[in-house]
Amino acid sequence: MIVLARFTLFFMMISSLLIYLFTNIKLIGEGSPALVVLAFSVLLGGLLIVLEVLLKQNVYIKKSFLFLILFFTYVIVNITLNRPNDLKALLLATSGGIILFYILGSLVSTNLLYIKEKILNSNQFLNMFNFFYTAFSFLFLVLFLDTFATLMENVRTDLFLLADLDGMYQRPGTFLVISFFIYSFMTAFFLFVNKYAKKSKISVLMSFVLFGLYCLLTIGGMLLSQMIGSNNTLVNLGGLLFATTIFYIFMNFTKSENMLSYIKLNIKKIFLSKLGSKLFGSIFISLFVVLVLLVGLINYLDIDLDQFRIFGFGSGEVSSISSRLELWNNFTIQFDYNPIFGNMAVDALTTGEGTYTHSFIATLLTHLGMVGFILFFIYLFIAIKEKLKNSNNLYVNNLFALYSLIVFAGIFAIASFGTFITWIPFWFLLGLIFPPIVFKNRKELNFEKSNINSTKQL
Repeated sequence: MIVLARFTLFFMMISSLLIYLFTNIKLIGEGSPALVVLAFSVLLGGLLIVLEVLLKQNVYIKKSFLFLILFFTYVIVNITLNRPNDLKALLLATSGGIILFYILGSLVSTNLLYIKEKILNSNQFLNMFNFFYTAFSFLFLVLFLDTFATLMENVRTDLFLLADLDGMYQRPGTFLVISFFIYSFMTAFFLFVNKYAKKSKISVLMSFVLFGLYCLLTIGGMLLSQMIGSNNTLVNLGGLLFATTIFYIFMNFTKSENMLSYIKLNIKKIFLSKLGSKLFGSIFISLFVVLVLLVGLINYLDIDLDQFRIFGFGSGEVSSISSRLELWNNFTIQFDYNPIFGNMAVDALTTGEGTYTHSFIATLLTHLGMVGFILFFIYLFIAIKEKLKNSNNLYVNNLFALYSLIVFAGIFAIASFGTFITWIPFWFLLGLIFPPIVFKNRKELNFEKSNINSTKQL
C-alpha cells in the first residue's frame, strides 16, 4: 500500500506539472495562470522527498551540487550588484527563474529514482508503473490535443502562425520544451525497464505502440512550435525525437544488454569500443527513420513548408538564424567590458538592452565573466563524472545514464548557439539529469560494494 501511494503521489505530481505547463502554453499572453497547480506539484514533490529522507538511513549530497551552490551564489551576487530589480525574475519567477526550474527538474528526477528502485526489485511494481505510464501518456495526449485545438482557432489564414502573437512565443515555447523533457524521459524509462524485466510479446507490442504515440505527439509538438513561432522549440523537440529513436533502435536491434550489463561507463567505452560502434550505427539508422517519417507525413498531409517560420515563410531566409549571427558582433564588445567577473546588465550598458549574443556559452562569458564560466564548467565536469559512475552497473542504469548524457549533449549544443544563460529548459534539464541528492540505505550500500567487487573480478 505504501508503494502504491508513493507511485500515485508521483504521478499526481508530474500530471499537475503538465497541466500547469500546457495551461500556460494555451493561454499565451495571459500572465502566469494556474500558479496554484504549480504550487501543488512542488508541494507533492517535496512531500515525497521528505518521506524518502524519513524512510532511508542515508542521504547523500553530491559533490557537484556543492559547486552548483557556489555558482548560484556567484550569480546571485552578480545580479544583486548589477540588476537588483530583476533578482526574483531571474532566480524564482516562472518566466525565467533558473533556481525554480532546477528544483522542479530535481524533484521529478529524484522521485523517478524511487520508482526505478522498486521496479528493479519486483515485476509487480513494473505492472503498476506500466499502468501509471499508460495513464500518463493518455493525459499528455488529451492536454496536447486540447492545447493544439484551442490555438488552431486563432491561426492566420496566410501563414501557419498565431494571429496577434506580438513576439510572445518564448514563454510557451520554453514550457513546451519542458513538457517534452518530462514525456521523453518517462518514455525512455518505460522502454528501458520493460526491455530489462519483460520478454513477452505483449510487452514488446505495448512498448511499440506507446513509443509510436510518443513519436506522433513529438512531431505534433514540432508543429505546435511553429504555430507559436518558436524555431528554438522546433529544434529541441526534433533533437528529443532523434535521441529517443536512437535508443529504441539501439535497445531492440543490437545486443545492448550484453554490452551494458555489469560495466562501468566511461568516455572510452562510449566512443572507442564495440558499444560506440553500435551506438553510432543506431544514430545513422535513426536519422534515416526520422527523416523518412517526417518527409512521409509532410507529403501525406500535403503540408506547405513555406507557411512555417523555420523556412522563413517562403522568403528564402531564416530571420531567427540571421539575426542571431548578427548578434555575435556584440560578443567582443560585451566581453571586454568586464572579462573577469562579467556583468548581468552588460548588454544594456554597451550595445543595448537585449542585444546579447544568443549563446549559452557566450553569455556565460559576457554576463558572468571568466569566474562564472569556470565555476559552471567545474560543476558540469564533476556532475558528468558522477553520472558515469553508475551506482550498481545494472543494464537499466547504464542505458538510462547513456540516454541522459546523449540528450544533454544535444540540448547543450543547441543552447550554445541559440539561448541566453537563463533559458529555463536548460536548468530544468540539469535538475532532471543531475539531481543534487541520492538516497541509500545500508542494504543498498552493501549490494553496491559486492557488485563492484564482482565486476572487478570479471
